[in-house]
Amino acid sequence: MADIVYGEQALTGPLQGLVELFQNEAYSGTLYVGYPILTNVEGTVRVDALYVAQDAGVVVFDLSHLNATAADQDAITEVQKAQDRYFAAVHSKLLETPELLVRRQLGVPITTVSITTETDATIGDAQLSTIENLARLLPRNANLSAEHYQVLNSVVERTATIRPRKRRSNVSRGNSRGALLKQIEKNIANLDAWQKRAAIEMPAAPQRIRGLAGSGKTIVLALKAAFLHSKEPEWRIALSFQTRSLYQQFRRLIRQFCFEFSKQEPDWDKLVVLHAWGSATSKGVYSEIARSLGQPAVDFTTARNRFGAGNAFGGICADLLGVVKSNPNVQPIFDAVLIDEAQDLPQPFFELVYYLTKQPKRIVYAYDELQNLSDFAMMPAEDLFGRKGNGHPNVQLRDEPGRPKRDIILPVCYRNSPWALSTAHGLGFGVSREAGLVQMFDEPSLWREIGYEVSEGELANGHDVALRRSQTATPSFFTDLLSPEDAVSFHTFENTDAEMEWLASAINTNLAEDELEHDDILIVVPEALTIRSTAPRIMRALRKHGITAHLAGVTTSRDEVFSSESIAITSIYRAKGNEAPMIYVIGADYCQGGFNLGRKRNILFTAITRSRAWVRISGVSEKMSSLTAEYQAIAADHFDLRFRYPTITQLKQMRTLHRDRSSDEISEIEQDIDGLSRLLQRVETGQLSIDALPLEAQNLVRRLANENTKTTNPSRRPR
Repeated sequence: MADIVYGEQALTGPLQGLVELFQNEAYSGTLYVGYPILTNVEGTVRVDALYVAQDAGVVVFDLSHLNATAADQDAITEVQKAQDRYFAAVHSKLLETPELLVRRQLGVPITTVSITTETDATIGDAQLSTIENLARLLPRNANLSAEHYQVLNSVVERTATIRPRKRRSNVSRGNSRGALLKQIEKNIANLDAWQKRAAIEMPAAPQRIRGLAGSGKTIVLALKAAFLHSKEPEWRIALSFQTRSLYQQFRRLIRQFCFEFSKQEPDWDKLVVLHAWGSATSKGVYSEIARSLGQPAVDFTTARNRFGAGNAFGGICADLLGVVKSNPNVQPIFDAVLIDEAQDLPQPFFELVYYLTKQPKRIVYAYDELQNLSDFAMMPAEDLFGRKGNGHPNVQLRDEPGRPKRDIILPVCYRNSPWALSTAHGLGFGVSREAGLVQMFDEPSLWREIGYEVSEGELANGHDVALRRSQTATPSFFTDLLSPEDAVSFHTFENTDAEMEWLASAINTNLAEDELEHDDILIVVPEALTIRSTAPRIMRALRKHGITAHLAGVTTSRDEVFSSESIAITSIYRAKGNEAPMIYVIGADYCQGGFNLGRKRNILFTAITRSRAWVRISGVSEKMSSLTAEYQAIAADHFDLRFRYPTITQLKQMRTLHRDRSSDEISEIEQDIDGLSRLLQRVETGQLSIDALPLEAQNLVRRLANENTKTTNPSRRPR
């Protein structure tokens, strides 16, 4: 059966009939309902329905002449004009793409059909058909090549515009990294079935879009914003996010998509790209809402002093929400709001957006299922958007047949190779860690939702299991073009100087021999507190090779990460939301152990998943050797993740053991450790008899002495 993508809210009888026809197993391809929007010399052309398939080419359906009959010449004239207009708009659009031409002629057949309630006839160039007899008119012999069909889909989906921005004219060798990258980038031009629905379908209600990092949410949201803006140019639409460096990326994508729809620059007063908070120099969703309520927008310093750094934004949003709830005459200021990086935003922000968005509350929020491994359970929609006075939720997500989906999962990861993703999850959870797991999903079924399948065992609490990336969730170009040994590599050094020398030499090779460019490379420093001392050391090492580098957001604009003439260095917090073909994670030994281990493993997960092709993880000392051993165990198992799933009790215990701790709590524990170390040393040297200790302490010391490898955490599954 064909994929059905709903660009319209309600289906009329004829549209419903058309959908039911293409849900028959005899059809492949995609049927778009109420999509796309095209342009010609007369202005905007809105297509009622459009079918694209490899054996049919393009079929445009006109549903505005349902009562036309062969005997009504005036009606037939109008049908012919409508079909000519549709044909010209589609033909003109396809002609813009040279890859679709064959000997200067369009190589894709275009068929136009007007659906009627009673008439089946071909009059001149005009074809009229009832739904019941439509199958006879549909072409089945277009026989488009796979390459032509791929390009055709990218034009219809509007993703032709996001084909590689870089020409990569410096690539001269077919087997260089730059050449491989050209092929990878070429393969990401099409949307998959889930992305199509997420980008085009807009229910008259809130909508949730979720998936792994790299599943295409940023492009999906930009395309959705452009489509809505082209369809409803008078609406005030906000697209919001948390990572400031996404601002330019969203503006660029929206501009490209809007030009694809309407050949015009977006009206940036109607379609506003806003940071979630805002600042003294740039507007944000929060500051816009505060202004509309006549309230001052609180800055970060003030908010931090009042609520603490961790709850600064949540605190001021909660304050503003109190103003909204106490004023029954609040006027909504947005027709639609699209939110990226929802996992990084506090609950009161969403409730604010709910109240300040007009009915029927067209709010789209997208988030990464696993941007933060220890906080993977996004709050349910019923709680995220608040509740009414009677306790009933403001929002409930329910999909209805034949309607735009309200809950969409994007299961395919296009950014990360399967080996990088399995490594990131394996290290993030600690599946091969000698001391046992660090953290784990509360709900085992989430593994399947994010693209894993069971290769052995049972995916259930307390059971042994082995998981691997599903082929359906892994684009074939990764396995066609890359090898696991080159996609992921670990490097251990005796000291930081040696690590820096290796880093600079490797990047020099990337630029001089691998045919990569400066902005293909990103250096990520996991320990944010040391970034200002680490970055200058990296810069000095690179300078010896004549390579310029910059600390993103410090020595450059805070909204920009990459530069065409300089290598970007960044902490993990600015790296979020960005990606690069080649990632270097420097000082990864920081993530091996110690306090706040859950957060450290989250950092490592996020750093590795910035990679679009290759990732290099390096560090020093025995800690790095230990981390490398974890990776080697995963790689030796062909990147299957093999472990015993924790019981519910063990899951709770892990959260306690590896939770984030305050600096005061860490200081207190360190003092306790020092005291214990001195006490054990006295026992070991004979200065103190173990019998002098309290009975509980005696038992503890004896147990610790006998347990060299045991832990209260569940251990990794034996191989």
